[in-house]
Amino acid sequence: MVDDSKIYYKHHYWEPPIWLYLFLGGLGGGILFLSWVLSAFVFPGADLSAALICPIIGALVCIAIGLVFLVIDLGQPPVFYRAYVTKTSIIKWGAVLLTIGAVGSLFWILAYVPWGWIRPLGNLLLPAAPVWLGAAGVAGLGVMIYTGVMLSTLKAHSFWATPALPVLFTISALSTGCAAIMLSVCFWPLWIGPADPDFMFYSLLAGEAIHEILHLLDIILGLAELTVLLIMILSFLGAGNRTAKRAALRWVKGEYAIWFWGGLIACGLVIPLILNLSGSSMGSTVACVLVLIGGCILRMLCVNSDDRQPLPGENLYYKRLQTDDKRIFQNPTWETGASN
Repeated sequence: MVDDSKIYYKHHYWEPPIWLYLFLGGLGGGILFLSWVLSAFVFPGADLSAALICPIIGALVCIAIGLVFLVIDLGQPPVFYRAYVTKTSIIKWGAVLLTIGAVGSLFWILAYVPWGWIRPLGNLLLPAAPVWLGAAGVAGLGVMIYTGVMLSTLKAHSFWATPALPVLFTISALSTGCAAIMLSVCFWPLWIGPADPDFMFYSLLAGEAIHEILHLLDIILGLAELTVLLIMILSFLGAGNRTAKRAALRWVKGEYAIWFWGGLIACGLVIPLILNLSGSSMGSTVACVLVLIGGCILRMLCVNSDDRQPLPGENLYYKRLQTDDKRIFQNPTWETGASN
């Protein structure tokens, strides 16, 4: 009887640029969606441009950097346009949604930039500013959901193939979006130019209200994220699928335990919840930074948990290779793990 307790993996399915892309895309999408909701539904009719311009600029930067990471990971930057024209790749929808979010947020920013040489364009864009922010916000919602769907569609990777992953990534994207907005709300970038003092005073009042709303929302999202995460990990630990269980064990007591317990659970979720509940303004600021770090760690752990079920006869093939043949077929970076 063949002992198939080990299988040789060539490398991770995706490299670090992808989990950075997922984090930045989700963060940018969360900022745009929340900014749209605040502007259109929470404070309808109010001009929040001075309060939200810095978060939306941050969202645009995150999306732009995320798209760069995506192009790099595709391996052939000169033909990146194929990500937009292919009919079957899930990455196409992410690229399209990110592009819509980037264009919508850029047009919204240009409508409020006080540079004299760009004011003719700004005057054309300003009447439709709610439309640009609305398009960016809807695209941002799609991006948040897509970041989890992209992984969950890869059924061979048992840890990813769960409907809980899109829910977890969406909650995390909203939480990191809240944190980013609270850190940057009402900051008027000096390189844009001076803002009217009366207008800024009004925006500061609106910014305080925005901060209070998002502070409460981030507490709720933190509790929801912690609950969904623990349920997902516990379900994998008790599942009959040994491939998913193996990945979950690495989180709980394996090589990723310090990242899971120390980085994600403690620093990314529990400590921010305690700081937010304390009512301290400094604690709230530290909590926002920790939430962003935790969101990045979550994507890193999930993308690296790419254990797949072996193909029929795959283990038998590797075990029948001669030692010299293994040196040819095995890359020095290959890793081993238990088969399903």
